[in-house]
Amino acid sequence: MIKYFNEDACKRVLSKEAKKPTKGEAIKGAVKKGALVVCASVVLLSLSGCTREVSTNAHIQYDVIDTVNSDISHNGIQQVIDVPGEDFKLVVTYRCVLEDNAKWTVTSDKEMYMDVCTDGLPEGKYVYIDNVHIDTTIRSVYPSVDGITQDTMDDRIHNSQMIGFPIADDNSYSSVNCIEGQNQTFMQGSFHGFNGYSSGTISERRYIESDYLKAGVYANKINSVIDLIIMDHDGSMRCVSVPSTVGVSVWPYVERIKGNGESVFDYYFYNESTGTVERKEISAAEYQMRTEAGRGLGK
Repeated sequence: MIKYFNEDACKRVLSKEAKKPTKGEAIKGAVKKGALVVCASVVLLSLSGCTREVSTNAHIQYDVIDTVNSDISHNGIQQVIDVPGEDFKLVVTYRCVLEDNAKWTVTSDKEMYMDVCTDGLPEGKYVYIDNVHIDTTIRSVYPSVDGITQDTMDDRIHNSQMIGFPIADDNSYSSVNCIEGQNQTFMQGSFHGFNGYSSGTISERRYIESDYLKAGVYANKINSVIDLIIMDHDGSMRCVSVPSTVGVSVWPYVERIKGNGESVFDYYFYNESTGTVERKEISAAEYQMRTEAGRGLGK
C-alpha cells in the first residue's frame, strides 16, 4: 500500500515522542536539542492537521486526448503552432490507436501516432525535420509522483541521402511513439516517488495500475520538440525548434475480482474539497453503463 504523509505519519511521530529517553541520553546535549525539535514538530503537525502538498502545476491545462471518449481517442487532436521567425505554421496531429477494448493505462505498453506538416508554406521555401525528441511523463495531483519520466524517444533521418524528413502543406511526416509501460528507469523513479529517497538497499518492483491511480496519476504528458531545417530559395538554411505538448488521460477504472467471484470496478477520482484521491466501487453493470455512455469520469 502507498503511504502518504498523513495520519499514519502523525502516529509515527507521536509514538516516538512518547518514548522517554534514558538517563544517559538525557545528559547528551544533542539528544536534548533533538527532543525539542521533535516536540515542536508534533505541535506543528497537530495544528496543521497533517496537510498534504498538492502539485503546483497540477491544474495547468493542456490539449488532452480523452481516452474515455473513443471518438476523440481515435481521431486525435490537432495543434496549429507558430514557427518562431517564420510566416508559416506547423500542424501537429496526435492520435491514440488502441486495439478493441484496450485502454490507455500507465502500466501497459501503448502507441502514440504523430503527423506533422506545414500550413501556409511560401513557394520556394523548403522545410525538413532534423530531429523529433519526445518525453513521456506521468501527471499526478501529488508532487512526489508528478513528472516522473516514463519513456523517451528520438527520431531522425537514418540515411545520408537526405538532410531530414521533408514536410510541406501537402506532405506530412508520420511516426509512431511506442511508449513502454514499465522499464527500469520508470520503476526506479516510481520507487523514489512513492517511498522517498532513503539510505540502504533499494529493491525495485513493478507497481500495479491501482498503485498509480491511488498516487493521484490522472494522465500522461507528451512533450515533443520538433527541430526544423528551413531552406530558402537561395540555398540559405537555418534551424528552428518548435515545442508541442499534449496530455492523454489515464483510464480511471481498475477491475477487481471478489472472493465470491463477482467482478467489480474501482473508480479513482480526485476530490478537490478534501484534496485527496478517493476510490468508489461500482458494479460491472454500472461500469458498462458509464463507459458506453461516454460518462467515464462521472462520480
